Amino acid sequence: MSKRFKINLLAFFAIFLTLVSAFILPFLSNNFPNTFNKINLTENGGDLSEYNVSEEREIYLTGAWEFFWDKHIISEKLIDAQPDMYVQIPSSWSTYKFSEAITATGGIASYRTYLKNINSSQPIIISVPNLSGLCRVFIDGECVFSSRTLPNGSYTVNNAIRYSQPFSVTKSNNDFYEVVVEVECSYSSGLTSIPVLSTYSHFQSHQTSALAVRYLFIGTTVFFALSTLLLGIMRKRLGNQFWLVVLCVTFIFRMLISNEGYMGSYMLFGNLDYEITTSLIYVSTYIIKLSMLMYISAVLDLKIHYRTLFLISALFLICAFVPYIFYDYIYITNAYIRLQAVAYIVDALIIYKISEAVISKKKTAIIHLISYCITAATIVIDNYYLNGFISENVSLMMPFGCTVFITCMVFIHTIDTVKLYQQAQKTAELSRELSELNMTLMISQIQPHFLYNALNTIKYLIKKDPKTAETAIVKFSNYLRANMDSLTQKEPIPFTKEIEHVKNYTAIESLRFGERLNVIYNIQYDNFNILPLTIQPIVENSIKHGVNQRPEGGFVKITSYEDNKNAIIIIEDNGVGFDTTKPPADDGRSHVGIKNIKQRLSQMLNASVDVTSVLNEGTKTVITIPKEDIK
Repeated sequence: MSKRFKINLLAFFAIFLTLVSAFILPFLSNNFPNTFNKINLTENGGDLSEYNVSEEREIYLTGAWEFFWDKHIISEKLIDAQPDMYVQIPSSWSTYKFSEAITATGGIASYRTYLKNINSSQPIIISVPNLSGLCRVFIDGECVFSSRTLPNGSYTVNNAIRYSQPFSVTKSNNDFYEVVVEVECSYSSGLTSIPVLSTYSHFQSHQTSALAVRYLFIGTTVFFALSTLLLGIMRKRLGNQFWLVVLCVTFIFRMLISNEGYMGSYMLFGNLDYEITTSLIYVSTYIIKLSMLMYISAVLDLKIHYRTLFLISALFLICAFVPYIFYDYIYITNAYIRLQAVAYIVDALIIYKISEAVISKKKTAIIHLISYCITAATIVIDNYYLNGFISENVSLMMPFGCTVFITCMVFIHTIDTVKLYQQAQKTAELSRELSELNMTLMISQIQPHFLYNALNTIKYLIKKDPKTAETAIVKFSNYLRANMDSLTQKEPIPFTKEIEHVKNYTAIESLRFGERLNVIYNIQYDNFNILPLTIQPIVENSIKHGVNQRPEGGFVKITSYEDNKNAIIIIEDNGVGFDTTKPPADDGRSHVGIKNIKQRLSQMLNASVDVTSVLNEGTKTVITIPKEDIK
């Protein structure tokens, strides 16, 4: 199975599950519950004899309602008003064809039905959840529910954003209760949400709990946004987390102005017309999707071409400005859904790109995929709920989905920050250890026997060959200075400087060994950096424990060259060699020094050190340093 096929399969499966999750709820809501808590009203009203309102959670009043265009039959006391037609609820009056006077959006209207056999030992209420425009519900002429407030509202009670009161059931079973819903819309188009019958206590409990849960989500998101900013300040850069903060802020805004959220926050927005908030909800969806796209593409390093990101951003910008160019367009339900569907294309793109990251085994990609699919599905559900396609109250689905995504992202970001902090601590500790290694290495190189031998050689030369003795003193002085400088040298030095140090050392040793020591330099490439005191100790080992152990002496050859990716240094001799399969013997050789050199080169320059040796043939040490780490 090819990698591309795996990506396509995973992406298809993820998109399929997202779509199923997004569209199965409307199907379940509008079909299966019919047997339990929906009554299909007829032109003669509805009989609730089969329901006990006190025991039912909610009863949805769907079906045929009398429709009165451009009339408020209760508020205007139009007792003898005749309906213009019967309409099926929920629906938009933009689809009604009885009169040319009816407008696609905006206007006033009344809806009426009759209910009998309402069995309830508790006071009841009929409410209209999630309706953009102002509506007022009357039972037998008594106002029991009012939703939102419009600036040009004509009702008597316009002070409260929401008004409700209980209604006591007192009539005999066969008597009808007149139910009237008066609607006033500036931009939307009628009773697109289903009126709901329930006990007053259940209504109050549900409203309180829904608002509490929504503000719990808001509080959690505020905490996450502040945590992300704090972590960015600690790291001295916000970077990719900027888009996560934008997502949090937009999500908080959307929760404050949608559904129950606006009940508790309308004063923050200056009693803004609830219908206008519909356009803000619409625009915020695009910002949420764009923020998620930018954040995920950066964090997972998704290979999305910048032109693609530009086109998506431009498309979102155009769609977002539609409400302000054609203001009443988004209040037509089908038009709103079609515009929001543009964002679903981006969902598919993001899911496909995350699937690539999952198949490529990128860290946390599977968490991104699952959390994004949940979020995408819940936003689709929320759009359908806002437009009356879902009768069940699912106003908390979108806050739940976005909170899941943000929680996962903040958790991942926090873990990464903790790892970076631990890595910084480890680096600081490593720096301290390397300083100690440098000190140890310097001390190990200035061993007493070398000092004594060098000074004795110079003493001998002063009497025999003063000029050569003078040269030897200069070489010895340069050698000591280079070792001392290595104590404070933390950065790599030019390779030519290290070779100069090697030459100072070998010059002194050549005075001691004479013709028994032949040092060969084959420097083909020297335009790179290396750590100080890395070549000289290896050369010293070759002389002391290789060539010097042979009566006839031998050679030490230092070669440097380059290939396409690396700088390569070879130190080889034809000394006595050693058995690399056996552990180092306690022979006084500088095994610890060579080990330290390997560790320093590996940690600082990502270099490798390979040592091969054959008994009675010699030893070869190859240092390979990637060019990208030595410039």
